Amino acid sequence: MRTAAIIAALALVPGIAESAVVQRARYLMGTVCEVAVPAGHEAEIESAFAEAKRIESMLSTWTEESELARLNRGAGQASPELRALLDETADWSKKTGGAFDPRVKSLIDVWKTREAGALPDAGAIAEARKSSRIEEGAFGKGYALDRMLARITSAEAMIDFGGQLAVRGELRVTVADPARRDRPVVAFTMRDASLSTSSGSEKTFEIDGRRFSHILDPRTGGALPPRGSVSVIADDALSADILSTALYVMGEDDGLRWAKAHGVAAVFINPTRQIRLSAGARRRARDLELLDRNYSVKE
Repeated sequence: MRTAAIIAALALVPGIAESAVVQRARYLMGTVCEVAVPAGHEAEIESAFAEAKRIESMLSTWTEESELARLNRGAGQASPELRALLDETADWSKKTGGAFDPRVKSLIDVWKTREAGALPDAGAIAEARKSSRIEEGAFGKGYALDRMLARITSAEAMIDFGGQLAVRGELRVTVADPARRDRPVVAFTMRDASLSTSSGSEKTFEIDGRRFSHILDPRTGGALPPRGSVSVIADDALSADILSTALYVMGEDDGLRWAKAHGVAAVFINPTRQIRLSAGARRRARDLELLDRNYSVKE
């Protein structure tokens, strides 16, 4: 999806020159965040970056000083904003049957997915599943994107936060080969939406001849194998972020059934180089174009 950021200056506002678009980048939440807006809205870019920095100080579990890290330690109470966000993530956990669950920080620690990876025993997994410690990885960027976009008043804007997009207006975007993020596989046009992709092929580790991804199944406590990617188009970035993870955890068939039942626009790219779209994705991914002929769209 990095292609979207590269072409944003050309495609963000149809018909205007590249020089009429301002694009800036900042390193936030452990990744690069890029914002593109029409000229004249430069101050709003800085306001959006400041908002992302504030969200990072609230949610990051990479530091012991954030509000969420303190809450995970049992130190103090959640602010009204954090409590409302955590309540919303709890609702999504119920809706997805636990395929998304923010209470996976202890599982991440025992599987060491932020490091080289480890294979915990059943007892360690069972103990970790009892924990209610929160990990922001599957919802933090989505929440930040929504808050950042609210700081921008222009009719057109694009924010690329480490690969997740939030677009106001219309933009031609791509989804990459799950195993090679620099190789676009499919392109389409989306409008006034967010696009989030979850892929188990981005970060993997192998133990005893078994390959695992960094994505965990909260329902079992296990690390999932790399099995392609799931992209979700949604009206807001928080929903897109959460649902791309949940549908990946569900797996291709169950995920497509869930997406159909709930009207979710989802694009599955599986290891056999097939692309499968939910009914919602066929409506929202306009002018879909296959870019890699090694792949096929499965009807």
